[in-house]
Amino acid sequence: MKKIALFNHKGGVGKTTLSINIADALADAGKRVLLVDADPQCNLTSFYVEEADLEGLQANSDQPGSTATIWSALKPVVDGRGGVGRVDAWTVRGGQISLLPGDVMLADYEEALPAAWVECFARRQRGYDVVTALPQIVDNAVAESNADVCLYDVGPNVGALNRTILLDCDYFITPVAADLFSLRALSTVGRSVSKWLKEWQTIRGLATPADQATLPTGRPIYLGYITSAFKVNSGRNAAMPHADWETRIAPRVRDTVARELRAIDPALVYTGGNKIGGIKHFHSLAPDAQKYGVAIGKLRGFVNPGQNANIEEADSQFGTLAAELIRRAGI
Repeated sequence: MKKIALFNHKGGVGKTTLSINIADALADAGKRVLLVDADPQCNLTSFYVEEADLEGLQANSDQPGSTATIWSALKPVVDGRGGVGRVDAWTVRGGQISLLPGDVMLADYEEALPAAWVECFARRQRGYDVVTALPQIVDNAVAESNADVCLYDVGPNVGALNRTILLDCDYFITPVAADLFSLRALSTVGRSVSKWLKEWQTIRGLATPADQATLPTGRPIYLGYITSAFKVNSGRNAAMPHADWETRIAPRVRDTVARELRAIDPALVYTGGNKIGGIKHFHSLAPDAQKYGVAIGKLRGFVNPGQNANIEEADSQFGTLAAELIRRAGI
């Protein structure tokens, strides 16, 4: 089983849309997928869960013994009243895809993480327990679902929650949109991940052998980037041809993300090229997919038949992307 995060400091680059459609394409390839909604905005959860059910999940997640959301399982650890709980995963596609529902209360877990991080340096069990709580919950869900791959959907930041998630992953990917701010954010991604890896290796080095066995390895390999065009650019640079953006993205990834990680260890960067693939802008099909709760490539019969060619193209593009991920990550 492999854990992968789609991670970029910049919002609006299509992380959730990519997660949904990649998961669907992986399922088409015969893989069992666990989706983890680790973004307090809960966009991934709201895609799969009807509004009435979603309201019930959020309302009950804070109750003792609840198994509604990720926060339900985290709360005992954050409150210092026990170990991690379990989460009732939602299943789609006959169980090929499972979802651990997110929660706005994940923000409370993120608030507890900086102090726990400091406690890890002091070799205190409380610090280890809090920092490893989410990885434990995900590991338990992976075992229950018998997943081949776990995809983390994360928020657009370099905060403590994303640090915990990246350190739990085997691989990470950067979705990149064709805009200046998306390119600029890559510098933050490279610096932040490098800093997290170095600090975590210090923490692991200070831990006892027994504690080391319970801590994530903390060596996510950079698989590369995916260009996405789900949103129309605005501003002065909106008219720049996509091909021109492509010539700017590749060297920025090489010089900011890949170079930072190779300076720690060349093995932290996939050696077969930094670009994994690209997804075109499918215009109205993305919101249509949200409306009907299906992947873009599965919209046939839901929308105007005149869109069938675009639907087939989307299915093909995500299938190609999934095949490349399977190859690179050994899923």
